[in-house]
Amino acid sequence: MFIGEYEHNVDAKGRVIMPSKLREDIGDKFIITKGLDGCLFAYSRSRMGKL
Repeated sequence: MFIGEYEHNVDAKGRVIMPSKLREDIGDKFIITKGLDGCLFAYSRSRMGKL
């Protein structure tokens, strides 16, 4: 579980750049969804199984 606050930018194509430390831990493929209180939740695809 990652807890903390991270600054991010959205590029012209609507993409969010994940900080390199988080990318190392979560893997190459992940899902980001709206969470509670304006937060984003990120889930590793490898830990969720195939969708």
